[in-house]
Amino acid sequence: MATVKEDLGPGPEGRREARQPAPSDTRPRAGWWRRAPGSVPGLARRHWIFGIALAVSLVPRVIVMLGYRPAVLFRMDSFDYLWNALHLSPNVINPSGYSFFLWILKPLHSLVLVAALQHLMGLVIATVVYVILRRYNLPAWGATLAAAPTLFDPAQILVEQLIMADLLATALMVTAFAVLLLRESPSLWRSVTAAVLMGASATVRPTTLPLVVLIPVYLLIRHAGWRRAAAALAAGALPVIAYAGWFDSAHGSFNLTNSNGLFLWSRTMSFADCSVIRPPADLRPLCPEAQPGRLSNPVPSARPLPKNYLWNRYAWEWQPPSHQFVPDTAAFTRAKNARALRFAMRAIAAQPLAYAQIVARETVQPLIHTNVLRFPVSNRTDSIILTPGNLQYAYSTVRAYNGITMSVNRIVHHRYGVQLVAPYTYLIGKYQRIIYLPAPLFSLIVLAGLVGILIPRRRTSAAVLLWVSAVVIMVLPTAEHEYTYRYVIPAVPLMCMAAALAFRAPRRAGTAGDLPVQAEPSAPADGRSDARSVDPESGADQK
Repeated sequence: MATVKEDLGPGPEGRREARQPAPSDTRPRAGWWRRAPGSVPGLARRHWIFGIALAVSLVPRVIVMLGYRPAVLFRMDSFDYLWNALHLSPNVINPSGYSFFLWILKPLHSLVLVAALQHLMGLVIATVVYVILRRYNLPAWGATLAAAPTLFDPAQILVEQLIMADLLATALMVTAFAVLLLRESPSLWRSVTAAVLMGASATVRPTTLPLVVLIPVYLLIRHAGWRRAAAALAAGALPVIAYAGWFDSAHGSFNLTNSNGLFLWSRTMSFADCSVIRPPADLRPLCPEAQPGRLSNPVPSARPLPKNYLWNRYAWEWQPPSHQFVPDTAAFTRAKNARALRFAMRAIAAQPLAYAQIVARETVQPLIHTNVLRFPVSNRTDSIILTPGNLQYAYSTVRAYNGITMSVNRIVHHRYGVQLVAPYTYLIGKYQRIIYLPAPLFSLIVLAGLVGILIPRRRTSAAVLLWVSAVVIMVLPTAEHEYTYRYVIPAVPLMCMAAALAFRAPRRAGTAGDLPVQAEPSAPADGRSDARSVDPESGADQK
């Protein structure tokens, strides 16, 4: 406590000590919990709009967990992830980063727990969207509105209930952006941490791999220096290189999968014309007309979807037939993947406009047509069923991981392996008819983000990073294989943040709604306030 002595006259009685609290005095005072910006009650009052939205979003998630037990299993992909969690090894089709997550939880033998943790990740993603936007001076209602699709869209909630890699990869990606953007000047360690998280997400879903390079580019744009950019690039590459080395030791190929060439080959089946491509003799069996049945249609517009070429058991990559217990390993070999990649690159080089046209046409689908990714509400049958060998693989995988097989009983006649429980499925059916992200609204979100980064006074480097990243993760899977709305969902929170930043207001000193992201400067000794607010984009003091 500071002491100030006043001279009131001669003699000892003429001197007294006046005790005054120093400006740095931080002792709790009566009612401190009502005013403290970092306290739980204080945060709850300042962010009550988002708090209510977050609490309400728990309701459909709880209903989903009650109605779709123990989780939703999506065809063979879910079983492959579970199998690789039981026998930890790099998968030849999809990277095994998600299988490693399942392996960590394996001793608990609960797919319900896996789904619950993924729902929690979904709520964390929405919270990160809100926090980042508040940090960039968005009002509470605006930041909550930007987080609403992640909180309430049934397609997002379905992905959280799926035993699939999408949600974990999105959570790692969004967390990486949070580490990078929540402070105005990315330090060396925060840059490295963000890059490592992004590299880890690429070992879960490779569509985020280009974002590992975008982080160093962003650092250079922000004038963070070559040292930080180079460190971020090295840190982001580290998980990817480590995984590729593991894959090489298991399959003899320094790669993330043995499927990228085969997926790209299936993409070219949408437009490939071998009279134009003129492939060598060893690649002619990969031409559309060489495929079995309806896959050989010479008219591109009448051809089936790329997935029909990729998974058709009579197509070239499945020959000769194999009866291995683990499906797909005979088709997705290093040699067949390289062969498919050679054909695909020739096809794209010979028909670049046709390739660009098909990718562009499918990429804009979520902007034109509202998605059809919905929860099943009845046990309707599909025409495609699992083969006896694949069904045995599915049963044994779920039995070994979860201890039960009821969740795959319906997979024989349905694309989802899940136990539907009434009346919860009825409630979700009604919910997803009313609450969803319509295509016109998503188009406006994308357009708002684009306009925001094109107008100089509205542009921020953070918005550019988020918008470009969203476009990359939307376009890449479509360019490599085909469009499905499940590939768009990770881009939604990024697009919403980029659009919201276009309406960002300039920060003013003493803004009450700002989150306590950094310590306030101490007041000078003369008691005068010298507080400044710092703009997270420019890093400049604003009086």
